[in-house]
Amino acid sequence: MEQHVLHLSQVLPSKVFLPGDQEYLESMNSYFSAQENQIKPACIVRPQTTTDVATTISHLFRANQLHGSVEFAIRSGGHSCFAGSANISNGVTIDLRGLNSIEVSESSWRVSIGTGASWGQVYRALDPLSLAVPGGRHSQVGVGGLTLGGMAPPSSSRLPNRQRRGGLSHFSGHVGLVCDNVLEYEVVIPDGTIIRATADDPDHGDLFRALRGGSNNFGIVTQFTFRTFRQGRLWGGTLIHPLETKDQQLEAFYNFAADPSYDPNASLIHSFGMSAERGSGFVVGIVYTKPESEPAVIKPFIRLEPTHLNTLRELSLTELTQEQDSYNENGLYQIMIATTYYLHLPLLHRTYDLWQESCKSVRDRAGIVWSVSLQPIAPTVIARSPFLQDAIPTLSAESRPVVVAQLTGTWKDSKDTASLEAIALKLIEDIDTEARKYNMQTGYIYLNYAHSGQKVFGEGGRKEWLQQVSRKYDPEGIFQRCVPGGFKLF
Repeated sequence: MEQHVLHLSQVLPSKVFLPGDQEYLESMNSYFSAQENQIKPACIVRPQTTTDVATTISHLFRANQLHGSVEFAIRSGGHSCFAGSANISNGVTIDLRGLNSIEVSESSWRVSIGTGASWGQVYRALDPLSLAVPGGRHSQVGVGGLTLGGMAPPSSSRLPNRQRRGGLSHFSGHVGLVCDNVLEYEVVIPDGTIIRATADDPDHGDLFRALRGGSNNFGIVTQFTFRTFRQGRLWGGTLIHPLETKDQQLEAFYNFAADPSYDPNASLIHSFGMSAERGSGFVVGIVYTKPESEPAVIKPFIRLEPTHLNTLRELSLTELTQEQDSYNENGLYQIMIATTYYLHLPLLHRTYDLWQESCKSVRDRAGIVWSVSLQPIAPTVIARSPFLQDAIPTLSAESRPVVVAQLTGTWKDSKDTASLEAIALKLIEDIDTEARKYNMQTGYIYLNYAHSGQKVFGEGGRKEWLQQVSRKYDPEGIFQRCVPGGFKLF
């Protein structure tokens, strides 16, 4: 490994950092989860341009041809939960945060964003122009990981839970998932070739489609070009209610998601959680994409009493994500795992009951936060998302609302990690069992909220096609063998 680090240092002067260097330490300390920031790579490469990325990948490609497996990791925002997702022990970690340019076209209908930019940087650039793109709900999340269907962020460590990130956004009711709004990917494939892939590209249209939810299996995306839309101020915030409001909460969630006249301006993340330091409760994250106070679709949640917290107000997208930042604490141990099922009120109740049962096994862990978030995917969202239409295997002509049920846990002591992961996996397995009993399973795992052990690509036609695209652009399997982080195709 030393010779590879030395060569990288020679071809990328002042961009390769070793243990003890200030830039190395800053990168390590900026990961969100303790599992990630405790991994020690042999070096960290911090490219500043696409050419730097191509140089790095070309070297690693040749090294693997000549010397066997030289492992590396790819990091955008560093908000992944599980160990090794965006960092690697004794390998090369490529920290892409230097690729953070944001360039709006003259027409204002396109914006090109570097993969290492955070969504907070994007919103701060677009808010003054009254423009937006669908993106992360937490400002620290990186553009690259979310858009490629990468990892999901952990829960709040101070409140029971509100989901921060995913291909789903506040604007999904209007424009589908984040990946559905990408017009072009700039990507470096394993041999160092730089490709700009678009949907109608006769040579690389397959790569464009594969990168929608394909994670890090084909190369390193260095820039995304998004379609923009006009957006002013919003109305939203957080409601917190006690667990005693369970029946009214779950009925309100069901009615919101089942409404055939689903309001595309409204988005909802409905959580129930337990915090060792702050107690238990329902945490309801609400956003309405117009500055309309207390819209009718949200009133059932506002009317629930008692209310422990209500931050609902008019605000900008930047202000909204800053509020969500305030609920987080870096450096805790984390887990994220999710499943999906079709909307069914008895199954919502069983999900809550199973979560309550799991709390008995975790409540004595130091600093524990243990929560389940429910997020609806309305038929109108599916209709606007070519990706979801391909990804949900049980989808029928008469589309039904889908519920994403996501468990998030954070804790302070590493010795609790193995047992808490086992409890989390069992909870999701139990929810899946209940879904099968009700015949409500979708067969779809939402990659942005998935655990490392879940088979997010499933089996069959879509996975086989993705494998075919991988063989075309990475015939030697560099991103399958030498990039162990993320979700692999083989």
